[in-house]
Amino acid sequence: MDGEKKMQWVELRLPSAREFLRFIGWGIGRILFSVWLFTLTAARVLLRTLLAIIDQMEKGTDKVLGIYDQLPHSGISHHYLTSHKQDELITFTPIADILSEIEGKQLMIIGEMGTGKSTVAQYLAYSVGTRVKVYECEGTPDDWAGLEVIGKGEDWGAIEDGMQADLEDLSNQMKIRNEQGDNALAGTEKIIICEEYPELVNKVPSSGEWLERHARRGRKARRFTILLSQYDRVSAWGLEGKADLAEAFFRIRLGKKAVSHARSLKNPQLVEWLRQDRRHCLLDDFPCILPVYREMKAVTHRLLPSPENTHQKTAVTQSEPELQPFLTGNNIQDSAIAGVVKSCLEADFSDSRIIKEVLGYKGSSYQAGKQLLEEVKRSL
Repeated sequence: MDGEKKMQWVELRLPSAREFLRFIGWGIGRILFSVWLFTLTAARVLLRTLLAIIDQMEKGTDKVLGIYDQLPHSGISHHYLTSHKQDELITFTPIADILSEIEGKQLMIIGEMGTGKSTVAQYLAYSVGTRVKVYECEGTPDDWAGLEVIGKGEDWGAIEDGMQADLEDLSNQMKIRNEQGDNALAGTEKIIICEEYPELVNKVPSSGEWLERHARRGRKARRFTILLSQYDRVSAWGLEGKADLAEAFFRIRLGKKAVSHARSLKNPQLVEWLRQDRRHCLLDDFPCILPVYREMKAVTHRLLPSPENTHQKTAVTQSEPELQPFLTGNNIQDSAIAGVVKSCLEADFSDSRIIKEVLGYKGSSYQAGKQLLEEVKRSL
């Protein structure tokens, strides 16, 4: 049967008993490793669940403990215990000398209406004892007494011209510095206050360049800015995407703006401290105590013209005046002047502070100021 295919048998060898045992051993090992891995995974899930439960129990216990601590204890009112506990929790040391902290710095003062931004700005500017210029579009004739004020009555063109002049002045200062060194700028310091700066961002074309150049070059050129605003957002200042410029400014936050910032720092102790007193504020992220209101207002009276010279008030604002001593021998009996000194004494000013910061006598004229203060004290 040549046409038929022949069948071919293939010999198949069965595994040996030894090979069967090796295969069974491998299978058992694979099962054991799988069981161990499953056990680890299940243990991890279980422990995570237990940890989450423990965390929630801990938070709940803390809340209950907080309520428990406010309950009457040994006959003591919970109000007393609460305030006492808050005092103990406040472990930070507030900045008391804000003038030293901000010396030679660019500054923003941020706070809602009624928090005293303008008063703080005047106090800081007057206390430095240098030339001061103000951009103010809504001020009254009595605001910023004795200073050069630009932009009243929403005169945006005047502010634009003033800022252009500032830029030219800044360039001149840098030129002098580059040619003659830092010592050549000694005594040429100038402070520029800008009320509600964010309002100028869209209304004064050169405000952006003005802000940027003062942020970058102002300190070296001895030109310092104090910018006031109700807004605490970089977009309102025209600084969006310019983090380096924003970092050039110290920020004083007042009122609710300070509380809001403390909340963002997740510091409940600081929040409670800020709410205790209107003088409490933040200098960047640090607690700071401002002088009492009467003290700040007393300092601002240094530039008020005397009654017999009120007809010259308009002439005072036409130039950039150097701060002069507040009192002279011809008007020490003036009731307004005596009232200022009296307010300072009631605010616990030291004699040296009154002589230097209020009367304006420093250096070689200090002794004359001391004698003058004694005469005023006797007149009171």
